Formats: sequence, C-alpha cells, structure tokens
Amino acid sequence: MKAGLMIALGLMIFLAGCAGVPSRLEVDSGASFKLQKFNQTLDHEAGKNLKPVEGLDAKATEIALEKYRKSFEKPPEPEKFLMEIGTRR
Repeated sequence: MKAGLMIALGLMIFLAGCAGVPSRLEVDSGASFKLQKFNQTLDHEAGKNLKPVEGLDAKATEIALEKYRKSFEKPPEPEKFLMEIGTRR
C-alpha cells in the first residue's frame, strides 16, 4: 500500500514539474518581431483608407521597372585596343 502511494506521489511530483509556469521566453515569443514591424510602419491607419492609390501610371512604372532590371545585367566588356609601339612588320 505504501509503495503504491509513494509511486503515485512521485509520479504526481514528476508530472507537476513538466507542467510548470511558462518561461519568460515563451511568454515574450514574437514580441521582438511585432515591435520591429510596428516601428517600421509609417502610417498605422493606412489599412483603413480605402481610396485608390495615386502615383505613377502603368506605362511609367513599366519603364522604371525595366531600367531597374537592366541595372543588374552585366555590362558588355569594353573593347581592348592593342597598340604596338616601336615594332616593324
């Protein structure tokens, strides 16, 4: 009887250790990300504004985007001129 009671008591203590209070890391999980996102947002009320966005038209945007993409292309290598001075052929 005492052995069964001791096993049950030991098991309860063991399981109580696993179900403890969450650590500070668990409580603050994601807080840093949320704070960064909040601090980088210029207008927090922008999502409530349903007016259409004004800016560049489609053609101007297409031209700007094409220039941007071409800026990453490898430029052609310049021609190399070979000048021989003082040699006779």
